[in-house]
Amino acid sequence: MPRPLAWAATATLLALGLLVSGCTDGYPSEDAPNVRHMTGDQHLRALNGYLALGATASGTVHRKLVSQDDCHVVLKKRREAGQVQRIVIPLLETSVEIATQPTGSGLRVKLAQHLDDGEREVRLKLDLDRWIDAVAWRSHFQQLQMNCREISEGAAAA
Repeated sequence: MPRPLAWAATATLLALGLLVSGCTDGYPSEDAPNVRHMTGDQHLRALNGYLALGATASGTVHRKLVSQDDCHVVLKKRREAGQVQRIVIPLLETSVEIATQPTGSGLRVKLAQHLDDGEREVRLKLDLDRWIDAVAWRSHFQQLQMNCREISEGAAAA
């Protein structure tokens, strides 16, 4: 007759095996893209996806970021009347800030440009519901900034 300790050990191993084998269900088989290996266009597409998400949630005007060059992006805002406003955003003079929305629900991502006179001007406000979306948006923008900095430093060293 088997000993109770042996039964307990066998049952524990069997349960652990079932638990471990079930952990892969529902998870992607590939890792998410590494943001450090994405191109500038891929970062802009990701940023614009969040802009569309924020516009849908808040009913604001259509906004899109496009590349002007390695160190500048252009924010295009299209109003309901069809007027397009273009705002040039220099990457190295812009900070990304995340704060709670004034209403207290969700988060607000802001791009603020630091002007020569020490003032700062908010160029973009994006309201998002989830913290992970706000942090991802900031990360994609910061990757564009890092790429600009690397190119600028490389040109200065040449």
